[in-house]
This record gives sequence, C-alpha cells and structure tokens, in this order.
Amino acid sequence: MIDFYECMKDTYYYIGRVAPFVIRYLFMVIMLLLPLSLYSIQQSPVFRSVTVSEGLSHNTINAIYKDTRGFVWLGTQMGLDRFDGVNVTTYPQFSGRTVFSIAETDSVNLWVGTDIGLIKFNRKTETVEPIVLDGKSLPVKVVFVSKKGKLLLGSSRGLFLYESGVFRKILLDSNALSAVNGLMDIVDGEDDSVWIASNGGLIHYNMETGRSRVFENNIRGGLNYYSCLALMGNTIYLGTANQGMLKFDIGQEVFSIYPQIGNGCIKDLVPVGNDTLYVGINGSGVKIIKASSGQEITSIEHSIQEDAICSNAVYSLLKDKNILYIGTYMGGMSYTPTRGNTFSIYSFKDKFDSHNLNVRAFWIGKQERRVIGTRDGLYYISEEENIVKHYTIKSSILRSDIILSVKPLGEDYLIGTYGGGMYLLHAETGKLSFFKPDDCFRQNSFTGCERDKEGKYWIGSSYGVYVYNELTGQYVNYNNRNSSLAINSIFTLKADSKDRIWIGTNGAVFLYDMSTGTFKSDVFPEHIEPFTKSIRYIYEDNHKNLWFCDDKEGVVKVDEHFTKFEHLTVDDFLPNNSVMSIIEDPHDGGLWFSTQRGLLYIKDNHHKIFSLYDGIPGYIFNNPVQITDDGSIWWGNERGLVKYTSQLKHERKVIPLPPAITSVAVAGRILQTGDELLPFSSSFMEKISLPADKNNIAFTFSALNYAVVNTDIYEYFLEGYDKEWLTLMKGNQVAYMNLPVGNYVFKVRAASNPGAVMAVKVEVVRGLSFTLWMVVLCFLTCLVLLYSYYALLGKYRKMKEDMRENTVQVEGVQKEKYQKSRVDEEEVSRIKQRLTECMNKDKMYLNPDLKLQDVANTIGCNAGDLSQVLNLYLNINFTDYINQYRVEEFIIRVQDKSASKYTLAFLSEQCGFSSRTSFFRSFKKLKGKSPAEYIKEKDIILEI
Repeated sequence: MIDFYECMKDTYYYIGRVAPFVIRYLFMVIMLLLPLSLYSIQQSPVFRSVTVSEGLSHNTINAIYKDTRGFVWLGTQMGLDRFDGVNVTTYPQFSGRTVFSIAETDSVNLWVGTDIGLIKFNRKTETVEPIVLDGKSLPVKVVFVSKKGKLLLGSSRGLFLYESGVFRKILLDSNALSAVNGLMDIVDGEDDSVWIASNGGLIHYNMETGRSRVFENNIRGGLNYYSCLALMGNTIYLGTANQGMLKFDIGQEVFSIYPQIGNGCIKDLVPVGNDTLYVGINGSGVKIIKASSGQEITSIEHSIQEDAICSNAVYSLLKDKNILYIGTYMGGMSYTPTRGNTFSIYSFKDKFDSHNLNVRAFWIGKQERRVIGTRDGLYYISEEENIVKHYTIKSSILRSDIILSVKPLGEDYLIGTYGGGMYLLHAETGKLSFFKPDDCFRQNSFTGCERDKEGKYWIGSSYGVYVYNELTGQYVNYNNRNSSLAINSIFTLKADSKDRIWIGTNGAVFLYDMSTGTFKSDVFPEHIEPFTKSIRYIYEDNHKNLWFCDDKEGVVKVDEHFTKFEHLTVDDFLPNNSVMSIIEDPHDGGLWFSTQRGLLYIKDNHHKIFSLYDGIPGYIFNNPVQITDDGSIWWGNERGLVKYTSQLKHERKVIPLPPAITSVAVAGRILQTGDELLPFSSSFMEKISLPADKNNIAFTFSALNYAVVNTDIYEYFLEGYDKEWLTLMKGNQVAYMNLPVGNYVFKVRAASNPGAVMAVKVEVVRGLSFTLWMVVLCFLTCLVLLYSYYALLGKYRKMKEDMRENTVQVEGVQKEKYQKSRVDEEEVSRIKQRLTECMNKDKMYLNPDLKLQDVANTIGCNAGDLSQVLNLYLNINFTDYINQYRVEEFIIRVQDKSASKYTLAFLSEQCGFSSRTSFFRSFKKLKGKSPAEYIKEKDIILEI
C-alpha cells in the first residue's frame, strides 16, 4: 500500500500543474474512495452453502425465516425445510408445494404461505391445517406479523387480517381483479399501520381505522409493479421485477428514481442500521449500498471459490445479527457462519497474517516487536517501524525452517531450530546470525531456554543442556557422556522459585541440584513416574505448585514441598491427555490448559472448553504461551498466533439458547413425531419412556449458533447413569446402550455456553407383558406358599407333640440315671474348679476337635461324671458350654485394632469353631443377634 500511495501522490502532483481545479477535486475523491473499495474486496465474507446434497427439498429458496426457538426455516420451490446449523429436516407434509413466506405468532404455530394457500403448521405435533381464504385456494405470497402481533396475509386477491380466530378479507381496490389486490410484500409503518408493495402501486393501510390509500407514480411510464420494499426513516425503498428501484418520500408523498443497481431485477430488500441496505438481485448477487445515496459499498457475488455464495440469482435475504442468509434460485442457501470474538488471531495491517501458520514458538516483545517461529521459517515484525521480515532457508542463513524456540537474550532473541542449530536475532537491525561459531550451535535441535538465579541461561537441545554465561560468553554442555544427565533429548526446562532446574526429556524428568552440581532422575514416587516419561512443559503457579505436562499421560500436579502428587487426565477435566502448556490468568487466578484437542479454562472446580466458535483457529496447540504487560495471553496454535484479552469475555450480553434436541433414535430407528414413543417433536420433548426391551437411545442435537461445521464442542450428562459431565469433542450425537430400568435425565450443553442446558427426562420401564407375567407368577407362588404353609403347620404341630412326650421320657430317664450314679458334692466342686482352669488358663476350647472325653481325661474324671456336672449343676450341655467360651474369645479378638486385617471366617476359626455355620448358630443362640449385627452395632470395621 505504501508504494501505491507514493505513485498516486506523484501522479496527483503532475495533474495539479496541468489540469484545472475540478479535475484535481474529482481525482482526490477517487483516491479517497479507492482504499474503501479495496478494503471491501479484501474483507469479503466467507460463506457456507446448504443444498440438496445436505438434504434440502429443492435448491430454489423463496423464503428464509428464523423462529424464536433458534431454528432457520426455508421455503423452497418444493416444500418446507428446517435448518439447525448442522442438519436439514424436510417435512413431507409440504412436499410438492411452493413456499413463498413464513412467520410465527407463538412458539408452536408456524404460518406458511404457499402456492395453493395458507397452511398452519403445528411444530410441536408436526401436523398441518390448511386454511381456506375467501372460499378459495388462493396463493399466499406474504405472511407478516406486525410489531403489535397482528397476522396479515398478502394474497393474489387482497389482504387478509387475522382477528379473533378468523381471517377477514380486505379489498384494497373495489375491483377484486385489480392489480392493486395482488400483494407482494409488507412492512411495518407508524403506529398501527403497514406499507404494502403490490402489483398496482404502493399501499398504506391503517389497521386501526381500516382505511387504505394507494400511491401511484408516473416515473418510467407509470411503473407500479413492485416486488419488495423496505422502510428506513421517512423513506420507502421499492424493488421492481426488471426496472431497478424507486424510493418514496413519505412526508412529500413523492416518488423518485433510484440509481441503477445490478441488472434491475430486485427480489428482496433488507435494511440494516440507519443507512445501509442489502439488495438481493436475480442475476447480480447481493449489493450492499448506502441507502441515502444509492452508492454501492460492496457486493457479494458468486465465484469459483468454495467459500463464495452458491449463485448470483438471489431470491431471498435474512440478516440476523452478524449472520447473512442468502436464498438463491437453483443454488440453495448460503450463509456467513458465526464466530465468536473471545480470541483473536494476530495480524499486522496487510503485511502479515498468522492465519493458517503453524506457530511453534514466539515472543511478544517491547516496542511492538513480535518474533514468530513457524514450520515455514521465522517472522520478525516491528509494528512501530512498520517492518515485516521473513527468514527461511532460501532467504537467510537458516539451516532449518522449523523454529522450535524464541526467547529474549538481553535486547535480542535466541532462535532455536529443528536440526539447524541456534541463532541470534538482533532486534535493532533485524539481522540474523549464528549464536556461536562452534559446530554444536550450527547443528542439532534447540528447544528452549531458562534463566537461573545467577543469570545463566540453560538451553535445551537434542545433545543435552548448554549453560551459557552471558557476561563471559562461555558455556558448558551437560550430556549423557560427561554427567548424570542420562538422556540427551531435552524437551523443556524450568527454573522454579526454589532455585531448582527441572528438565523434561524423552524418557524422564531430571532435577539439577545447584549446590552439588549434579542431576537427579529419581524425583517421583513409583506410582507417578510412569506419567512423566515425556514432559513437554513445566509450570509453577502462584501457590508454588508444579505442573508437569506429558504429551500422552495428562498432567502431574505436585505441591510446594514435593510431597503430594495428583495425576490429572481426561477422566478428570482435560479435553485431551496431550497437554502442551499451562498458564495462570493474571486477572482472576484461573488456569488455562492448552492441549492437542482444544483450550480449557478452569477456576473453582468450574471449567469451560473453547471451540472454533469462540475464535480459536484450530484445536491443536503448541508449547509456547506468554502473558504480556497488558494482561493479554498468547498461544501458539497450528493455525495461527492466538490472543486472549480478559475484557472480551464480558462482551456477550445476550443470554444464549440451550442446544435443541433435533432427533431421537431408539433401538437403532430414528423416531418420527407421532410415534408411540415420541408424541411430540423432539425439539419440544420433555420426557421419553422406553420399554425395557428397547433400552438403546441416541440423541442428536444442535447449539443453533450456525457456526462453521464441526466447530461446536458439546458436554453431556445422563443423570442417574453417568458420574459426571462428559465431553463430546466431535459430532453432535450421543448414544446409550442397554440402559437399566430406572429414571434418568439427559442433559446437554455447548462448551462455549455451559450455562445454557437442555434437559430431557428418560424413563426405562418394564413392558406390560412382563408385568402381567410377573403378576401371574406372584399369584401362583402365593398359592403354593399358602398350601405349603398349612401342610408344614400340621406336621410341625404333630412333631412338637411328639417332642414334648420324648422330652418328658428322656428327662425322666436321665434324672433316674443321674440319681442312681450321683457324684458326691466334694467331687463336683473339684470337677467344676478343674473345668474352669482348663477353659480359662489352658483355653482348651480353641481346639476345634475338642471332645467331652478329652476334657474328662485332662480333669481326671470319667466322661459320665463330667456330663452329670454340666447338665445337673451348670444346667448346660457340653457343646454349648465350650461354644460360649469360643464366642467370648471372638468378641475379645474382634475388638482389637488389628482385626480389620482379617475376615470374620478367619477369626471364628481362630476361636475354635470348626465351621462358619456352627459359629453363626452359636453366636445367635448365646447373644441373641448375628455376628454381623454385633459388628455393625459396635462400629467395628471387618470384612463380613
């Protein structure tokens, strides 16, 4: 641009000496306008096109309408379509009908004007209701809702106004066949009035008074056939079918000729702002003009470029905020995809643009200097001096175009390359030279640079670490031959606040101890070490925590004292396990994680993943990151140099809509509205019930932001099934297979707007046939149990009676037996004393095979005497006597702290019980509760 202006100045000077003043003046105007034209051409928007290949019913788009729910509706030559920014839905109810106009009066009903009349479309049930107007099937060219919410229809036979559920016909000319009654377009006027473009003039209609007035003109042979109109201020702009445009001054009630625009076949007009008009032309594309003068600002036309509009035959336009939708004849629809401005991609005037450059290294210096290393060489930009220099193998001394590191060295910059050595870029002169003449700096790869507390520079390379003393110009090289640095391939270095030098290599992390001058490699515990084999970035936050970023295993976080370790992966919050850098936000202390699959911000356990929709150019980030003096954060990305300024995140004031559910599939089949499982359209769905034999469900959704394809990142969560929110990095569909019977809530949100959540209840229920069989089975089971109960009750009563008789007999026999051989009192005392000693001191009960005879032999008596003492004097049989000691032994042991190491079965065996069954039976009999109940009651931790 500098050369261009210099030439123009010289030319202007020459003309000024030989040409009259008027010519000089005109030339100056041209010179001022030319840059504007050049700028407009350079800034031509990028379009995405939607055609029959994406699912449109036809490539001719007569109408474009965006509803309050966020969907874009398209009226085509052969039907009605809905576009959600990802997919197109075609409604068979409108198949074969030409749709001219679309409008809504509420969130459910859509009014559609077609070639065979008006159709009321219920979007919730997806049912249609044809509306008969004046007893005929009149073509409806215009469906319009006024600013006061009144519905008007423009037909070939007059105007219809919807009042109290009925359409009232209004003839704007008493002759029903008059061209005045052929209506083409409607816009709001003042108060409760509208302006109407017709085949017979411009019409003003007051809905409050019911009065209408037709304005006709005598310009160009009395042309009064209007195709469209737009109102801006006190002027109405009128488009015609083949003779360009006119304008009408409302105050003066005067028509005037408008400058020729395109070929004159005007199909649609869209006012933007106070003085900008978008003009859709059949054959000349879209012209953006200054309304007051008719001067063309820029044009949008079809070209062979993929991102151009699909056709110059423009039939319809819609301007929704920053999105321009263009409907064409036989070309489909084109629109400008949205992109957020949270992030920006660095460029400098028309001299440099980092878009699509793989930025591997950079440094944002003072005096507006930028040094940017890419895979295609090195760039030096001095904005203050208006200089851009590009260094490559072909244009400089560089031996490699892949730049791995850029770091300041005093006022200059150290430049590390891949396999081509290290260089020094002189900031004042822009001259590039080798860092040192030594061969080691003319080859090898150089990956980074850190400065220690002594002012020495630690430089990572493919041949170990170089420590450079700037004051003396001397350096020392540490590698696997001359030091305990066992690995030569250095990825990153970090000098922390405790004067430690951390070195990430291709295999391990090393720590350099400055006091001993040695490298240490075994710095992590065994369970953490496997996740630190390929550390690409090391960061220390303001809390003195160290973060070690691995290119495959996520992040390891270590506290200040190097005693607490955390391993963080995609199972926690990371979008990808290949983490390239971490930086702390200087404004709020949140942490930014750049990965090989997006950018993440996290603060206070809340996180947000940024997508292309937010303005980042690509998902793959490289290592460099820097905070500049103004608080901006810069990253190197595979598609450019990314900048973030914290003030930008407060700019979006509009509350975003949550994603819409656009389709639901059950058991592999996409449900249609009206199906048993989907009585309402999926976008209106609040709950879905699935039978247990069809418990596979898939949801398709859209954020409705109309961004570039595949830019959206979604997060989803099936409450009651998933443990936490999950990230869907690609696509817009989530499926769940074999859901158990139960109640769930499916939630989805766009990562760019985590506060806007769509929720749908999901219920999996057992089928009727299953329930019926269960009822029958339960009934039969009850009958069997009832019969068995009475049968067993009879047997029990008989058995109890028999036992009572046997007990009396046995007791009599035993009593008689003991009376005949009664042990004297002295012997009883001796046996009782010895028995207690055997249990308490010798703990004979610990023997699981202990017999009555064994105890009698130890005491020194016969088994009969011992049995008599137990039964007559202690009122207990031998088995219960021994088991009571065993139970008490268990209670003592289970209360010991070391008991938690053992199982209940093991402890019972140690107490003398021969089986788990006998232990449980004895414990219940003696204590009145089970061992498990006892343990729970005493708060004892034991594996049951």
